[in-house]
Amino acid sequence: MKALIRLSLAIILASGSRTLGAQQKRAITFDDFAAVRAVADPQVAPDGRSVLYSLRTTDVGANRRTGKTFMAAVAGGAPHIFPADEVNASEARWSPDGRRVVYVAGGQLWIADADGGNRSQVTKLNGGATGPVWSPTGSLIAFTTGVYPDCTTDACSASRDSAAAANPVKAHIANELMFRHWNAWDNGTRSHLFVVAPDGSGMRDLTPGVRYDVPPGPFGGSEGYAFSPDGQEMTYTAKNAGRADAWSTDINLYVVPTSGGAPTVITAANLGADQNPVYTPNGRFIAYASQRRAGFESDRWRLMLYERVTKTTRELLPSWDRNADAYFFAPDMSALYVNTTDAGREKLYRFALEQGTAGAGLVKPRGPAIVVGDHNNAAFTLSADGRTLAWVRDAADQPAEVYSAAVTPNGQADTHQVTHENDTLVARLAVNPVEDFWFRGAGGDSVQGFIVKPPQWQTGRKYPTVLLIHGGTQGAWLDQWHSRWNYQMFAANGFALVIVNPRGSTGYGQRFVDDVSKGWGGKVYTDLMNGLDAALARYAWMDRSRLGAAGGSFGGYMVDWIAGHSTRFKALVSHAGPFNLENMNTATEELWFPEWEYGGDFWNPAAMREQYRVYSPHLYAKNFKTPTLVTGGELDFRVPYTEDLSMFTALQRQGVASRLVIFPDEGHWVLKPQNQRLWWSEVQSWLVKYLGSNRELSTIR
Repeated sequence: MKALIRLSLAIILASGSRTLGAQQKRAITFDDFAAVRAVADPQVAPDGRSVLYSLRTTDVGANRRTGKTFMAAVAGGAPHIFPADEVNASEARWSPDGRRVVYVAGGQLWIADADGGNRSQVTKLNGGATGPVWSPTGSLIAFTTGVYPDCTTDACSASRDSAAAANPVKAHIANELMFRHWNAWDNGTRSHLFVVAPDGSGMRDLTPGVRYDVPPGPFGGSEGYAFSPDGQEMTYTAKNAGRADAWSTDINLYVVPTSGGAPTVITAANLGADQNPVYTPNGRFIAYASQRRAGFESDRWRLMLYERVTKTTRELLPSWDRNADAYFFAPDMSALYVNTTDAGREKLYRFALEQGTAGAGLVKPRGPAIVVGDHNNAAFTLSADGRTLAWVRDAADQPAEVYSAAVTPNGQADTHQVTHENDTLVARLAVNPVEDFWFRGAGGDSVQGFIVKPPQWQTGRKYPTVLLIHGGTQGAWLDQWHSRWNYQMFAANGFALVIVNPRGSTGYGQRFVDDVSKGWGGKVYTDLMNGLDAALARYAWMDRSRLGAAGGSFGGYMVDWIAGHSTRFKALVSHAGPFNLENMNTATEELWFPEWEYGGDFWNPAAMREQYRVYSPHLYAKNFKTPTLVTGGELDFRVPYTEDLSMFTALQRQGVASRLVIFPDEGHWVLKPQNQRLWWSEVQSWLVKYLGSNRELSTIR
C-alpha cells in the first residue's frame, strides 16, 4: 500500500511539474521574434564530417543585423565561429579537398585553412565580391562583382563611383526601361562573372563589356553559375533582352572558357526563362531549370538536360508536375535529387537513374521517392562521397536549424538535428504547430490550408480568427517559421489563424497555379472564403463573429478586394497591395507581370474590358466599410507605395476607420529591425482594437 501511495504521489508531482512547465510558457513578443538566431546556408565538408553555416543575429537598439559563419561537427557538439570571433564571414565554401575555405568578409573574398588559420585576402575590388564558387580542381574561384561595362579596369569603375558621389546633382535619367528594379535605381553598373586563383593571381572578367548582370538581379546568387568538372568551362545565367528587359522573361544560359573568350548562348531556342546550371559528375550534360512559356514568371520550372557534345536538349522529368527548384546528382550518377514545394512543405525527392553505356548517358529516371519531407526543408548540400546530406529545416513552431542525414544506397535518410541555436528560446514560448485541413474549392477540387491555434489555447473557449493571404500572385504558405509574416506573431494576442493556399499556390500542380491568372478576384476569392468557412465549421472554437484578414503584395490586393466585396470581417490589414490595376500596369517595373496576369496592357481593349474594368479593387471603393490598416514602403518599386496611398485615401474620403503607415526607407518588405517593431505593433494593435483579445496588449510591446 505504501508503495502505491508513493507511486501515486510521484505521478501527481510529475503531472504538476509538467502543468507548471506548460503554464510558464508565454506568447511570443517582438523581442522574442527579434532574438531568433537565423540559421542558413549550410555547407557540408567534402568528407561529410563538418558543416559550415551562417548565423544572423539582430540588435534592435542599433537597428542592424550581424552575420557570422559557424562550424559544427555533423555528429554533434558545440559549434564554433569560423574563421575567428572578430570576423563577420558569410558565403563560406569548402575547397574540393576540404583543406581550405573561401568566404566573404568586409565585402571582399578571403581564404583560410579549415581550422581558421592562415587567413589571407583574395580580392580588393571597388565593386566588392560575392558568390564564391570553387572549381572542382581547386585551382580557381569564381565570383561576381559590380563594374561599369565600358570600364576595362577596376580603377575606372572606382573613379566613376567617386565622381557620382561627389556630384551634388542626384537626378535619375533614363532612355529606356528598366530604369529601376525592386528597390534600387539603375546606376549603370552591372554584375560581372570573374575567376581568380586562390592566391589572388590571374584575376579575369569572363564577361567583359557585357551590359547584362550575371546572374540576373536582384536576387540571383551563386546558384546562377557553375564550373565544368574539369574546370575548363563555366556556364552562367544572364538576361540580355536589351530594350525588352522590362517585359521579357527570356533568361538564358551561356558557356564560356575559364581561360577567357566569347560567351556562347546555349538556350536561345527557348523564349521562356532558363537558369541555374548544374554539370553532371561525368561532365557530359548540363542540367538546368526552364520555363516554356515566354512572359510568364510562374510557369513550371522543368528540369532540362543539355548534352554538351551534340548540343541537344531534352526534358528529364516530363511527367512530374512539380517545380525543379534546386537539384543535384549523386557523385556516381546513380540518382538525381530535386528540392521542391509540395502541399505546403519543401521536400527533397530522389529519382534513381538507369545509366547508359559506361555510365555516359542517363535513361528513364525512376521515382520520385521522398528522401526528406517533414516540415520545411531547403538549401541541401551533399558531401563529396554522396553519403551525407546537410540542410536547413524549419516549421511554424520552430526557427530554422541545420539538419543532417546519412544517405543509404537506396536513398533512405537517417535524419538528426545538428544545431540547436534556438532551442532555449523556443522552449520558453507557447507556440503551436500548423494543422492541415482540406476543403472543396471554387472548381469543386480539393484545396489545402493550415490552422494555427493561439497560445494557451483552451477547449471550450472561442477565439477571434484571422485569415492570412499570401503574396505572389503565385506563391504558397508553408509550414515554416516566416521571417516577416510570422504565424506565431499573428496568433500572439489570442488569435486563431486560418492560412489558405488558394489556386495560384505552388506545390499542387501547374494547372492549379495557372488558375489565378486573368481572374484575380474570381476563383481565388472563392477558395479563400470557402477555406475560411470550412475552418469555421470544423473548429467550433473559432469565433465567426470576430473575423480579420491580412495580406501583403497579392495578399494586399486581395484584402483590398475583400474590402469592396464583403462585410463579414471586423478588421483588415493591407500591405503593399495593388489597388488600381490600370495605374499598377505602368508604374511597376517588371512589366511582364501585369501583361501576363491582366491579359495585356490597359490600352488593349480586350484586357481593359475583361480584366482591368472587372478585377481592380478601386472600382468597388464605394462598398468600403471595414476598418483597414494600410502599410507600405516608399522604396517599393514592385508595387509602388502610391497604391497604398490611393487605398487609404479612398477609405478616408468615405469616413471608413483607417490608418496609414508608410516607411520611407523600406521596399516591398519591412526589414529593418526598428521598422519591424513598429509594423508589428501597428498590426497587432489594429487587430486587437477591432477583434478584441484574450491577452493584454501591453505584453506584445
